[in-house]
Amino acid sequence: MAEPAQRERLSALRQRLADERMTVAFVAEFSRGKSELINALFLADYGQRVLPSAAGRTTMCPTELMYDPDQPPGIRLLPIETRLRDTPLSVLRTQHQEWITVPFDPDDVASVRSAFECVRETRKVSLADAVLMGLFDDAQPGMPLGRDADDRVEVSRWRHAVANLPHPLLRMGLVVVDTPGLNALGAEPELTLNLLPSAHAVVFILAADAGVSRTDVEVWRERISPTHASGRFVVLNKIDGLWDPLRTPEQIDAEIDGQVATVAQTLKLPTTRVFPLSAQKGLVARITRDPELLARSRLAAFERALWHEIVPQRQSLLSEQVRLECDAVFGAQQIMLDARRRGVVEQIFELQSLRGRNRLAIEQTARRIRHERADFDRSLQRLKALRVVFRRHDAAIRQRVHLSQLKTHVREARRRMRASRLSSGLREAMDALMKSARVDFIELEHLVNEMQSLMGAMYQQFGRDHGLALGAPATFSLQRFVAEIERISAYQHRHFGAMSLVTTEKWSLTRRYFETVAVRLRAVYEVADRSAQQWLAALLTPIESQIREHQGQLRQRLDSIQRILDAGGALQTRIDQLEDERVQLDAQATELGRLGAELSAALSAPAPQDRQPQTA
Repeated sequence: MAEPAQRERLSALRQRLADERMTVAFVAEFSRGKSELINALFLADYGQRVLPSAAGRTTMCPTELMYDPDQPPGIRLLPIETRLRDTPLSVLRTQHQEWITVPFDPDDVASVRSAFECVRETRKVSLADAVLMGLFDDAQPGMPLGRDADDRVEVSRWRHAVANLPHPLLRMGLVVVDTPGLNALGAEPELTLNLLPSAHAVVFILAADAGVSRTDVEVWRERISPTHASGRFVVLNKIDGLWDPLRTPEQIDAEIDGQVATVAQTLKLPTTRVFPLSAQKGLVARITRDPELLARSRLAAFERALWHEIVPQRQSLLSEQVRLECDAVFGAQQIMLDARRRGVVEQIFELQSLRGRNRLAIEQTARRIRHERADFDRSLQRLKALRVVFRRHDAAIRQRVHLSQLKTHVREARRRMRASRLSSGLREAMDALMKSARVDFIELEHLVNEMQSLMGAMYQQFGRDHGLALGAPATFSLQRFVAEIERISAYQHRHFGAMSLVTTEKWSLTRRYFETVAVRLRAVYEVADRSAQQWLAALLTPIESQIREHQGQLRQRLDSIQRILDAGGALQTRIDQLEDERVQLDAQATELGRLGAELSAALSAPAPQDRQPQTA
């Protein structure tokens, strides 16, 4: 019974669910134990370390662990030289020819470990290239990269790595992001504007022996807190460094508790969000199956907290998406079934009233139905006029959020920034781009409201004139897009403020701005355009399908009367046929209700709180 638009809607929902990921990002300065914690939490089943973990810098580029069944196991590596071009990482992700793939055998731990060694690789580039890549800036405090005697800088060989690993948790849709160190957050804009904000949980790792540094506080306040009101975890790693055989366990616990309280106060978090643990001891305990050491490592407590928060949170978000989409489709099907059943029942009553009537009375009924049909056909002229107005509004809405519209804004902003000689001119160009985006969505909201008013009036008129049960037209909310634009604007003001405009070389600043703000705006426009198209397609479907249904019913009524006139004994036969059709429609309505109840039960089922990631 589903219309093509409804089938497309369900198909898109199925694809969206299949593509949904649950991302956990690990953020810290180097040598805080990010890779070791990932090994302990997710990869201990291999019986060895999988991610490189040693003193000093190990993970040199952002590394994503995920699973895509359409790709062979291996690590895709993006050369660092791509930073010399204007193409942002979000675009490069789709350009497979730009990546180098290192395959591995997922059943051979040595093969997996060897492939992961790639993320440690470095190379030396000229100072000029390092500056152009955005990896060296004397004006940036704490920049870890230094030049050698030949004015060459050691940088990561790779810009980004994506590992396709058929691990059970990754098969479930988990994505683990291992960042190379706090300095990389500024060097790779996508980390701060896309990967981290879109992560469902961010694990911020500190060292128990070092506490919270000034850099840690800055990253927490500027890059994590603004985008994650929930899903924030702080790990106080390496508590085994506080284990001292000359002190009692109570004394050691008291010192750890004191560190936790200090960290929580500094980061303005409840102590329940700070987890002291030893990733290294936890990994050893899992590999050697030592429950006592695992308990001392405190790894399991953090694992439970992480798992029990992100799984229900993600389930809740997905359930709401499915519920909204399916309620719309189920509602449309219910309305259609009700209309068909009402039409069949009316035909049965109409034919039953003809029992014992003479031919003249039957002919009068046929004339009345023809008159109804003619009236309905005349009213369809209004639908033709509606389609003309609809197409005009449709074109205006699509144009307002089409990528060509954004490209025009971006070209103008780029022109103004390149022509500007003062920092004030750069700031004005940036603000103008954000203002243009806001105007587009203000105008879009105006057009959407006009369209909804138009369709609402048409629904009411056809329902009143012809008894069609159309309900209310589908709505389209722009709130999430407006909120995202404001979030991008806030990011712009934080990271392209007055100090940045003065101290950063204009070419580097301009490129970084368009790699972040413009790229993120593009994503907003793309999603808004796609959502608007789906909404527009859903607007006409109910009224057109009901009109086709009503036309079919008028035709069936007239055909039934005509057959009775042509064959006098066919009245009861036709009534029996309609009764069978009514029974079938009742069965379909029952089946629709059953499916709706099963879906509702599935969406309301509690998340697997007792499931541990390591044993999932």
